[in-house]
Amino acid sequence: MVASVFPKNQEEYFEQLRRPPLLALPTTLLFVASMGSIGGVWYLALTGQIPIWLGTIANGLITYLLFSVIHDAAHYSLSRVKWLNETIGAIGLFFLFPYAPMVLLRWVHNKHHSYANGPLDPDRFEHESPWWQVPFRWMFFDGAYIHYFIKRGQNVRKKHGRELVGFYAALLALFVGAIYFGFGFELFMLWFLPSRITLFLIAVVFVILPHYPAMVAQDEEPYMATTMRYGWEWLLTPVLVYQNYHLIHHLYPEIPFYRMHKAYFIKFDEINRQDISRQTAFGLKPENMASHLAYRQSRDSAVNPAE
Repeated sequence: MVASVFPKNQEEYFEQLRRPPLLALPTTLLFVASMGSIGGVWYLALTGQIPIWLGTIANGLITYLLFSVIHDAAHYSLSRVKWLNETIGAIGLFFLFPYAPMVLLRWVHNKHHSYANGPLDPDRFEHESPWWQVPFRWMFFDGAYIHYFIKRGQNVRKKHGRELVGFYAALLALFVGAIYFGFGFELFMLWFLPSRITLFLIAVVFVILPHYPAMVAQDEEPYMATTMRYGWEWLLTPVLVYQNYHLIHHLYPEIPFYRMHKAYFIKFDEINRQDISRQTAFGLKPENMASHLAYRQSRDSAVNPAE
């Protein structure tokens, strides 16, 4: 008798959601659509059929969508076939951050998951930005990630040293070749500037909105460290690529992005028994902002009691 693939209960269904698929079809379709669109933009811009500035904006928006593919690959959620997961992730990453191979991105991103909102969170660079530095910091936080890796990633560099040297040597040769053959301006307009647009959007959608006010750390109270955004799901779920359910991602990072809403409804009662950070559809401060302030004051007082 062939075993049924249908779950017997909610817990079994939830475990199915956590299990990486053979190949995540929604993620793969997003990858194919993104790569095809990037190729189309390059072709249209290089042949003069669209203004190059329009190509800049288009590629910036397209690679924002592509980041969800890269993000799931970093969590091994794209495919349980490792080489397939890594190949698709690496191709996508090359068109967004070619100077950050998957081993680097995965390591830094996992540090964010371990230390979200805490002093060791690599995203403190964005959270602590003075208002007048916001455009620069949010568009160039990849530099902060690289600095974080150089400062703290000695073990990774030792383990993958040869791989990283070979990668950067090939990348340098590719960039020098592109500039030598007269494509420096096109590279700047169709890759570098779009990547700044994408980084800004990533900072908003993956960093600021789901973690504001960034007062409570993941290792202190995980249900308060990341938010849930309620309302206008018909619009925000596709625009934010399911990151309105970002709390689910931090509780269960192995779940593919397109399954997060299902996981939330299975765990609805369990999650909502907690003092979770609820945001309205277009709000910034969570509804339990007072809880954040009280929690931070309580923890800080315990660490630094008054004389």
